[in-house]
Amino acid sequence: MLLRSLWRRSRRQSEKSGNNGFRLRDHLTYTGDYHLERLSKLLELRYQRKFPWNSDDSIRDMIHFASRVQDQDIQRELLLFYLNCSPAVQEYLRSGGIVDASHYIHNPNRNGDGSD
Repeated sequence: MLLRSLWRRSRRQSEKSGNNGFRLRDHLTYTGDYHLERLSKLLELRYQRKFPWNSDDSIRDMIHFASRVQDQDIQRELLLFYLNCSPAVQEYLRSGGIVDASHYIHNPNRNGDGSD
């Protein structure tokens, strides 16, 4: 009985999280959450764009919007968020089509020092 209820609960959670079963909120660290909150506040103040925190879809929309904006402060917060995420989240952001394809997260230079 207990096993069956656990199986149902995990099945409902995986259905809520989408096809691939990856829930962004479950993998955020405290620091990553902090930078995501700052990013949200910057987007609201400068672009009057509000992104609710009630679903992974809205967080993905916020990250996608921020990756397309040419604003130094927003890009800094996005990078700090990215660097403070677990490797699983970093890979998810790079491969899931969330971060814009032309963003520097996808196209780092080869040497890491600005030279190719």
